[in-house]
Amino acid sequence: LLQHKKYYGPLLNIYELQTISSFTLNDINRIKPYIIVQQNNSASIQNIFNELDGGKYQIYFRTSRILQEQIGYSGDSTLSSPYLGDNYRIYTRFRYAYKNKLSYGITAEKDPGESFGDSYQPKGFDFYSAHFFRRTNGFMKSLALGDYEVRIGQGLTIFNGFGLGKSIYSIAVRRTGPVLDPYTSVDENRFLRGAAATFGSDKLQATVFGSYKKIDANVSAVDSVDSDIPSEVSSITYTGLHRTVNEWEDKDAIKELITGADITYYNPLFSIGVSGNYTKLSAPLNKDISPYEIFDFNDDELLNLGVHYSVLLRNNLFFGETAMSENKKIATINGLVLSLDPKVDISIVHRYYDRAYQSLYANAFSENSTPQNEQGLYTGFEIRPKRAIKFSGYLDMYKNPWLEYDADAPTYGTDIIMQITYQPNKIMQTYLRFKTETSSLNADADFQGEIPHDIITNVIKRNIRLHLEYKISQTITLRNRFEYVFYDQSFDSPEKGYILYQDVNYKPFNSPFAFYTRFAVFNTDSYDTRIYTYESDLLYAYSISNFSGHGTRTYIMIQYSPLRWLEFWFKIANTHYTDRNEIGSGNDLIYGNNKTDTRLQVRITW
Repeated sequence: LLQHKKYYGPLLNIYELQTISSFTLNDINRIKPYIIVQQNNSASIQNIFNELDGGKYQIYFRTSRILQEQIGYSGDSTLSSPYLGDNYRIYTRFRYAYKNKLSYGITAEKDPGESFGDSYQPKGFDFYSAHFFRRTNGFMKSLALGDYEVRIGQGLTIFNGFGLGKSIYSIAVRRTGPVLDPYTSVDENRFLRGAAATFGSDKLQATVFGSYKKIDANVSAVDSVDSDIPSEVSSITYTGLHRTVNEWEDKDAIKELITGADITYYNPLFSIGVSGNYTKLSAPLNKDISPYEIFDFNDDELLNLGVHYSVLLRNNLFFGETAMSENKKIATINGLVLSLDPKVDISIVHRYYDRAYQSLYANAFSENSTPQNEQGLYTGFEIRPKRAIKFSGYLDMYKNPWLEYDADAPTYGTDIIMQITYQPNKIMQTYLRFKTETSSLNADADFQGEIPHDIITNVIKRNIRLHLEYKISQTITLRNRFEYVFYDQSFDSPEKGYILYQDVNYKPFNSPFAFYTRFAVFNTDSYDTRIYTYESDLLYAYSISNFSGHGTRTYIMIQYSPLRWLEFWFKIANTHYTDRNEIGSGNDLIYGNNKTDTRLQVRITW
């Protein structure tokens, strides 16, 4: 069947299978219930009506707040810049979706500290996002109106949305996903707003996109005639926070125009594409540049060009992308995913990012947050000697040829992760993980004046983690973890820390309730030995907490589904410190040693 489609194209009718010599009539009748033949002519009015009427509607409402008073909300008139609003985070979303073919919806959000419905925010929420998106099998493959994401190649020119970096999933190093997707998140700056479309056949497709929106920036100079028009900005801000007068003044300060295109040829064994995008700001960026920033983008126009490619040879995949910014500086990433044996997989990624390569929307595989000033070689592996045992990990060696924010000289680094996972059955899984990070930083400035701040010191951080997950019954799952961290910086005393936690998840049969709980104890010497942990959270919310100091962490989350179309989630979490009487700083300062976070979510579907 695949060979037939390769030579003659998609099936036009189910009975075209009779022309394939290896298919008997009996074979066709048996597989007929499982095959759907869709006409490429997207003028099928019936299909459009099905998409508009056969999907799922969803409404979400989510709110959260910290129970203890933070001084930014206290009304203290002596504060230089108090928060303008209350301490509630409010999020709501309406969305209609038919499979992955049609989607439209609207999202609104306000962050804690942002005002709502007053003179600062007369429209209510601080952020609104809306989209219409359709994907078809016809000549127009996809159409995006409103807010959307673009993903091209390996992320050197533009790649919105999530891209997996270095992780224990050591083989998943290639950026993938559709070129266009609807935008449904609440990052208030890193998305596109306008229109985009993909045209073509299954083998040759062209994508064009345009975006025009306001973005946050710190205005450093205004027009001599009209003081409301910025003539220069010192930075572009990406936090999306507008809690104080200063932050509110940065909101939507300048306009951003982006246009771009991509043409890609697809073949079962290889693909190759060329892309380009142009960015224009309504006011030039003119940073107060530190030495490490002298190669950063500092203008009002930027052009990025790239070529991306992949080749499949049996079970081995080669992929990569090479890009150039307007200043003619290069960034390139090339990788291999090799299946050496049914039990052995290897991934290799080499990257070279010039210190002066520039792209505002890049999101590529990297040690740093942007593909700039970095050269490295990554090798990952996954070995499955027996059904119940898996070895996985990676080695990444990199260097930064120019200065970094926290390093006043070129530096080198190494990341190593090794993990052995044992899963004899579906009810038990355990793993042991070793991680070592070696990097270079400026020496601390508090060594009694003996060591200047611009001396580079080596830093070694080691983590050891033991994790166990066990289903003691069909309704109860236990998770245990112990993690130890060791931190050693030259000229300073070594530091250490640990966290130990117990999870109990209870999901009774035929009950509308489910319960998720955790109790954790942590003890670390400083923020340098902080430990990150993932927590169960509300549906589509993502929670990773970091812990430093001495204390405990407890949470309970309840999920309640009284009706098929109605679901509730409620979570309360408390962090109790035993080594301090104040938590946080600035407007977020809490007088006391407890911090309690509450979250509520409602979902309605029909």
